[in-house]
Amino acid sequence: MPKKVGFLTRFGAKLDIPREALPGSFGMTLSGQHELVVRGCKKILSYDKECIALALGKTVLEIHGEKLFCTAFGARCVTVTGRIVSLTFEEAKK
Repeated sequence: MPKKVGFLTRFGAKLDIPREALPGSFGMTLSGQHELVVRGCKKILSYDKECIALALGKTVLEIHGEKLFCTAFGARCVTVTGRIVSLTFEEAKK
């Protein structure tokens, strides 16, 4: 059975709005293993040199690596630099 498409997704598609610009959505760009830009971030949940956790609506993104550093945070956009080893997605706990 096809997945039901929500109103905001249909509305965004008709107006050619990027998915990560819609409420509850996110997007990211990984440049090699050394820079990650995440759009749609609501909050930094935890932060240290080896793991940064970000709240992305109903999803939590954990960035694992070495010498991780948040170089920018604003307008729902986060830039993380350092040696990125892995990314983990989890459903946010209520």
